[in-house]
Amino acid sequence: MVFGLFSNRVNPIAVDIGTDTIKLLQVEPKDGQFRLVAAACEIIPEGVRGKPGERDAFAADAIHKMVNDGFKARQAVTCLPAMHMAVQHLRMAKMGHDELVKALPFEAAGKLPFDAGRAVIRHTIAGEVYQNQEALQEVIVMAAPREAVDRHLNILSKAKLEVVGIHVEPTALIECFAHLFRRKGDETVSTLFIDMGAGSTHVVIAHGKSMVFAKHIPVGGETFNKRVSEALKQDVRAARELRVRVSHQESPANRLPAGVVPIGVEGNGHPLGHNGTNGAAVVDEATVAKVKAAIEEALETLVLDLQLCVRYYESIFPGKSVERAIFVGGESRHVALCQAVAKRLCLPATLGDPLARLVKDGQTKVKFDMRQPQPGWAIAVGLGMGITSDRTNSREAN
Repeated sequence: MVFGLFSNRVNPIAVDIGTDTIKLLQVEPKDGQFRLVAAACEIIPEGVRGKPGERDAFAADAIHKMVNDGFKARQAVTCLPAMHMAVQHLRMAKMGHDELVKALPFEAAGKLPFDAGRAVIRHTIAGEVYQNQEALQEVIVMAAPREAVDRHLNILSKAKLEVVGIHVEPTALIECFAHLFRRKGDETVSTLFIDMGAGSTHVVIAHGKSMVFAKHIPVGGETFNKRVSEALKQDVRAARELRVRVSHQESPANRLPAGVVPIGVEGNGHPLGHNGTNGAAVVDEATVAKVKAAIEEALETLVLDLQLCVRYYESIFPGKSVERAIFVGGESRHVALCQAVAKRLCLPATLGDPLARLVKDGQTKVKFDMRQPQPGWAIAVGLGMGITSDRTNSREAN
């Protein structure tokens, strides 16, 4: 889907339905930039997250209500449902596009956690690799069960939206930061995107605006919350609140127009600002230490998986190395966590702030604090601005 069709009017509404939050965002092209028309979010109640029917009903109702408050028109663009999407790298013989599309379900059979023959499949060619002295192509497959996609689209239908595009999160994520790759030579810059969500972490490596690696890691905010809950003998909700308080012992700094905020990894204070607590009760040092100890094992698992991702990438592109990391996703608001990951990866890192570069005016409709970085909005912003080139190809099973 190319949004040039919408260049003279407001873009479709971007719908990002995550594990714990629903985000809607709409922009319109204006003077070479994007003006934020409206943005809204709704937390999915914990009691319905594990009940598909109730969760879908809640989502449809919440989206319908949000759309009626500041959004224009009823066209929407969304992603394959992230919680059901699988990512798989395949090494295949070189062949034409149509032949490759037909071959993918057979090549992916047994490698996906569901029937590849009854899935919606997107793919992109990462590059050429050599195996046993044979030239092959590295293909990134992103797929979701047809049933899950139908349910996802049914939610939007019940919310009275017309879906005009369905993409995958990696392309939306790269699109969100496409403005960082405008100069000559930027197409070779290797960036590691780490999208830390509630349910999992999505990893994308790109050369400029071209995706060359993607992987799903089953470690997310819920993993850390559970570890804290077990260690401190609290319920999960209290553990999550404690993690938030520990993370926000200091106040965030002013936002940067480029849409990224530097992350220091030396541990000398909060990288986003000065010491302070924003009026919240200070967590004592002993409790902070217990929280850090509780999440250490899960953190180490995440880092080891990220290191394996980097090594696999380097095997595809000998002589290339990742030059920087950009953290996004709701969990990246825990900046100390991002610091720890960046330090162990030995990479310069920034915190993504997707909403910073969007133009806001008196007509912009939002109901949350726009003064602080909002890394969880990367997918919605990428979708909202439009996938400006066909970076993935698709196959939809019957």
